[in-house]
Amino acid sequence: METVAAVVVTYNRIADLQKCIESLRQQSRALDAIIVIDNGSTDGTDTWLAEQTGLSIVRQANLGGAGGFATGIDEAYKRSYDWLWCMDDDCLAAPDALEKLMNAPNIGPCIKNSVSVSNQDHSELAFYVDRPNRSYRKVADMTQFDLVYGVAFFFNGTLISSEVVKAIGLPDKKLFIWGDEVEYMTRAQKMGFPVVTVPSSIFYHPPSFDRNGIPWPGAWKQYYAVRNQRRVFQNIHGNKYGLVVFMSWSLRETMAQAVAKRANRMYNFLIYSEAAIDSVFNNFRKKPNHILTVRLYRLLNK
Repeated sequence: METVAAVVVTYNRIADLQKCIESLRQQSRALDAIIVIDNGSTDGTDTWLAEQTGLSIVRQANLGGAGGFATGIDEAYKRSYDWLWCMDDDCLAAPDALEKLMNAPNIGPCIKNSVSVSNQDHSELAFYVDRPNRSYRKVADMTQFDLVYGVAFFFNGTLISSEVVKAIGLPDKKLFIWGDEVEYMTRAQKMGFPVVTVPSSIFYHPPSFDRNGIPWPGAWKQYYAVRNQRRVFQNIHGNKYGLVVFMSWSLRETMAQAVAKRANRMYNFLIYSEAAIDSVFNNFRKKPNHILTVRLYRLLNK
């Protein structure tokens, strides 16, 4: 029988983590290991984890989701598990979620994803998907299919073959958060591995929100969403043309912030500009406290 290790990345959400771990312990297809990456939580997560049995725990500084999954996937791959089931701490797996993934049609080394269902409305997807020829909003939009190709909700019940990891490597820690998961998905697709959603496998997750509408100062995440998009475009279009596509896209999105009827539109314009410039000049080193627009906001809004 093929072996499966769950990889859970957590940071300061102990209540969510406890529910997530319990849902993994209740799987109809038992896991061979549960590996938890604690990104330096300060809310008592480390104490709770130390009291648990049956968990493998790695504690590190907060390296964002990208750094957490890079560590977790590396750990599981080195232990030679056949499949790596990756998720954030605010996911809740249906009892048969893993069984449904494992029993889905065999398409060789691939990435299979559970469908992310809103934990507030079980008829809606937690993440909307827009494709050139089809949009997915409701769970029913997907459940009519056995597999939905080219769509996946990384890292929310993402089952990755170890053969894929061997070929494409680990998530890029430098991306930190927001966009790192899309970069990893498009990297796998670039190398020819199928990426599919298995609609019969259910994961519950808080619904996504409009990133452009995040209240300041929490909008620091927008910086990474814009900066990391260059890597996604380059995976899809190649390095040279992908850079051109990114520059055109980022200019359009940045100017849209300048005219948007939103509070703090000046800060949105500045953070998009900063992210685009850093991306073009390959500056992927900034941590949240080093983002100049965020520092300006805090200085002027004490």
